[in-house]
Amino acid sequence: MMKINYNSFLFLGLFCVAACGLGNAPIAGKWQAVAFYENGQSQNVSLDSVRLELTPELRFTFQSIGHYREAGPYRLSARFMFLTDTTVTPQKEHTVKVLDLSPDTLKIQMRRQNQEQVLFLARVK
Repeated sequence: MMKINYNSFLFLGLFCVAACGLGNAPIAGKWQAVAFYENGQSQNVSLDSVRLELTPELRFTFQSIGHYREAGPYRLSARFMFLTDTTVTPQKEHTVKVLDLSPDTLKIQMRRQNQEQVLFLARVK
């Protein structure tokens, strides 16, 4: 099974969405990863523990395989989300492009070492 470096998962990588040009669906909420693509190819990886939570107060928490975790503030601009991981020193800012946002689906695009990565997330009820 392929292991993903989730540390940079948010490298390329969601609250006032209408004002930010992302449509009418709210981005704040709890999201569960359901599919992962790299360079257009579906990757067979376990996504059970990959979660993203975005709060209305513009804070995020990202969890992935093992005990990996990122957290901190985020901001939106047009179709981009900028997430600042404050759990490390120095702090790291990751940028992701929001490709699609609906009431129950979030699709984000990232780049890692010249590889295009796309993550599909489903809203957790």
